[in-house]
Amino acid sequence: GLECDGKVNICCKKQFFVSFKDIGWSDWIIAPTGYHANYCEGECPSHIAGTSGSSLSFHSTVINHYRMRGHSPFANLKSCCVPTKLRPMSMLYYDDGQNIIKKDIQNMIVEECGC
Repeated sequence: GLECDGKVNICCKKQFFVSFKDIGWSDWIIAPTGYHANYCEGECPSHIAGTSGSSLSFHSTVINHYRMRGHSPFANLKSCCVPTKLRPMSMLYYDDGQNIIKKDIQNMIVEECGC
């Protein structure tokens, strides 16, 4: 996946730190106090969106090939820059009964982006 560096406008991963205090969750999340969630941004031009390595799925690749050739109903659709690889993160938090829970939460961190 491509890292956003301010020099490219195509689909890339942008670094983003989430502070649980900033969103009012620090009263029930013990650790960590925040994390790098990251997000995806940028354009998905046809030549990128139709490339199997940069697309979310084979399905996306097939649809983009139809779109690039102007076939209905896909001619006016645009591909979106979305997470293609996410990873879990371990968290320590209080549940509703004030018990301390350690859990690996799935899909917390964006690792890679694609079209």
